[in-house]
Amino acid sequence: MKYDILIVDDEDIIIKLVRHLLVKSGLHQDPKGFLSGQDALSFLSDQKDSKEPQIILLDINMPEFDGWDFLETIPTMDLKFPIYVVIITSSINKSDRLKASQYDLVAGYIEKPVSMKNMEEIKALDRLASLFDV
Repeated sequence: MKYDILIVDDEDIIIKLVRHLLVKSGLHQDPKGFLSGQDALSFLSDQKDSKEPQIILLDINMPEFDGWDFLETIPTMDLKFPIYVVIITSSINKSDRLKASQYDLVAGYIEKPVSMKNMEEIKALDRLASLFDV
């Protein structure tokens, strides 16, 4: 099945690292990176008539418009495609993990630093496994 992967993080170095890991792991050959949630939402809005699932690797701790704002905004958009969010964050707060689990869009939660092992964890997530040829 065809799908897109978006990386949303306010740190360019993290986007580059995650992009490299996604390509190296075979999860995606052309993941798209966004330095803000607003930019990612604009991209999704432009794609709103697409049918391809979108996997979004989302940092929650970003200035101005954080990951929580992003998660609150997505359901208000008239999007025709499935969206699966994997939180990728430096937060080790159990309250953040619990809060993330309350969003239907969230398929997984990964703590930074991100590694190749995390790419395997993404492949194994129940809600995403059907998207990957594993």
